[in-house]
Amino acid sequence: MGFSFDEFAESVMDEVLSWDPAYATQVGWHKYDNVLRDLSREALERQTRRCSELIQTLSDIPDDELDLDQRLDRDLAIHIVKLKLFETQTLRLFEKESVACGEIGYSLFFLFARDHPSLERRIQSIIHRLEAVPKLLSESKKVLHAPLRVWNEAAHETGSEMPGLLLEILRFAETHLQDHSTIIRIQSAVVAATKAIEEHNRWIREEILPNATEECAITPEEYARYIELKGYGVTMDEALEIGETYLRIARRRMVDVARQIVGSGDPREALESMKANHPDSFDDVLEAYRKAVHEAREVLVRKDMVTIPEGENLLIVETPHFMRPMTPFAAQYEPGKFDGSRTGMFMVTPDDGNPSMLREHSYASIVNTAVHEGYPGHHLQGICSNTNPSYIRILIASPDFSEGWGLYSEDLMISQGFNDDPMGKLANINDLLFRIARLVIEVKLVKGEMTIEEGAKLFVEECHMEEHAARLEARSCAMSPTYFSSYFLGKLGIMQLMDDVKEAMGDKFSLKFFHDSLLYSGCLPMGFMRRAMAIRLKEAHGIVLGEQKESLYKYAMRKAMSEDA
Repeated sequence: MGFSFDEFAESVMDEVLSWDPAYATQVGWHKYDNVLRDLSREALERQTRRCSELIQTLSDIPDDELDLDQRLDRDLAIHIVKLKLFETQTLRLFEKESVACGEIGYSLFFLFARDHPSLERRIQSIIHRLEAVPKLLSESKKVLHAPLRVWNEAAHETGSEMPGLLLEILRFAETHLQDHSTIIRIQSAVVAATKAIEEHNRWIREEILPNATEECAITPEEYARYIELKGYGVTMDEALEIGETYLRIARRRMVDVARQIVGSGDPREALESMKANHPDSFDDVLEAYRKAVHEAREVLVRKDMVTIPEGENLLIVETPHFMRPMTPFAAQYEPGKFDGSRTGMFMVTPDDGNPSMLREHSYASIVNTAVHEGYPGHHLQGICSNTNPSYIRILIASPDFSEGWGLYSEDLMISQGFNDDPMGKLANINDLLFRIARLVIEVKLVKGEMTIEEGAKLFVEECHMEEHAARLEARSCAMSPTYFSSYFLGKLGIMQLMDDVKEAMGDKFSLKFFHDSLLYSGCLPMGFMRRAMAIRLKEAHGIVLGEQKESLYKYAMRKAMSEDA
């Protein structure tokens, strides 16, 4: 019997998803809905050994047994497994952060938030996962022995919200279930899980935090290797230089836009004017989001900029009560790939008696957010990605493309005349400046050139954020090394690829071909996205894309010089 790469790829996907049952639920692979992640040291060691075996097995598959897309998938699988091996073997973040309560919330969230599978199956899975909570918490304690303060402060905050989430689950079950024995079982599971979580929170508060260190999550050497493995295309120092260069450009552009709104040209004064123009109530906020999403989608259809999958839809809804502790502002989620649905959900959290929160939903910001999260942003990207038949590509949602695409989408729609009045441009450049500031702060925190407090100060001064929100953002930069740099670096990568495709295609170039080739290839690291683009370009037009002509750093700095000219 001949070798079947697709069958092998499915087996690899299944095995990797078995290590992360919550993610399996998220993508609609419901085989592991009844279990929680195994956080024991033994499980981590088994997975590490298995990663090494998989890399060897994948590397041994010869090119001549695969077509071009399968070769890409084989190499992508190696990339994914090498990244996981680096995270578990070298970074060993599980030794530094108590992840258990976050894992519990994540594991329950997608069973609640979606309609697949049936309610009965989801409730049974929730019960099984709740019953596994005490063991998960016990095992997680054994691997945490080098705790970092900032991560475990956040872990304690997450754990403090978990009892409220479990209470919401119980109320939901008691309202919707008919079977008395199932209600009794979930009541018992909630009580036991709540007790275990509260004890775990006490342990973090009284035993972990007093002994936690103030060190950064990873060393500069580890960060440099991490962004290299992720394929961002720049070194750590190059990323910082790009960030600082474009921060200056964005700051100047913001003053230019502010002058169109207020005579002083003061960005803070212009932002105050923008934030003052907001809906009068939260119900009006939801309607404004629905209107903006609809209008953004209509622009894509009218200008034929992308192929929108048949049957897709995006719901704008109020964040359910049980999710509000984890979603203070808003969140966007796509249906699971294997669930067969094409309806995404964008949730907006009510102000809960704080009218000043309405200022964060100014009309200009609502439209920019609708573009980033909806059309042609994350929602459309996720729906298109779900149509790709690859089993391997479901295992990765590379932030340099996903977040880069969201940021690229904002500028794209402005260039098409959507939300391009002065207020819209101000919202756009303010959001861009915020993402660039994240890049700078993230790298400087790793290099030891900035503290969290100094990062928060930069957010206040450059992005005009409120102090508490600024500190939370700076803390997030410390907790998610390489993630926040992905926004702007990813956008630059998309722009560079588009310039190369334009040069290769000449008069044949169209935004629709470029966008479709990206979106329907999956959510790939930009290096793999270039390969996918080359395959589509050759298939559709017989055109060879060729090698990348210059590094991303050189491209970025050349573009910066032209903007400064």
